[in-house]
Amino acid sequence: MPSFAIMLLRGHTLRSKVCSKLLGCLSLSALRQSLSLRPLSRKFHVSCQRCSTMPSWVIDRYGKNDVLRLTSNMTFPAIRLPNEVIIKVHAASLNPIDVNMRNGYGASALRVKRDPLRISEKGNEFPLILGRDVSGVVMECGPSVSYFKPGDEVWAAIPPWKQGTLSEFVLASGNEISRKPKCLTHTEAASLPYVGLTTWFAVSNAGGLDADSCLDKR
Repeated sequence: MPSFAIMLLRGHTLRSKVCSKLLGCLSLSALRQSLSLRPLSRKFHVSCQRCSTMPSWVIDRYGKNDVLRLTSNMTFPAIRLPNEVIIKVHAASLNPIDVNMRNGYGASALRVKRDPLRISEKGNEFPLILGRDVSGVVMECGPSVSYFKPGDEVWAAIPPWKQGTLSEFVLASGNEISRKPKCLTHTEAASLPYVGLTTWFAVSNAGGLDADSCLDKR
């Protein structure tokens, strides 16, 4: 299996190609249209293809590459909140944060985020699925999800305190996903969300870029 370093390098190259393709094939109006959200019915959408387990790449402890384990018995995600959706993963990617999380980066802070009252025992996050980026198809929607329905192609960056995307299915909130641009394949789309949001945060929050500071600066 390729090392994480090689996989990350390939991901960086793919992202560069995808960014060029995305800028070339989508005008601003087309991009807005592809990401537009149309109100749909508020019914509870459920797929008939219901499972109890699924294949996933997991870790049972923090460490190096040897802690990674492929299992076919990971518990299938369940919708517990009305704004949640289940996505069938068509493509996922690796980021430096995945390597760092495998090593235990942010474990204490993420544990507090997952369990603010500290009811569960330490290590309750295992088995932990890594991966933050995903491109796939909506399988199920909670009752308050009005802008997506089963069959919609979406992309997302899943927060690090949630189970990740290196799995057959992943659970996300409706406000964490958007429609995948039609000009991108699932593989191309999965290379962008997390690094794109990181870049946007850097230039807007850390760099102070806003409508006033960039006016007439193009």
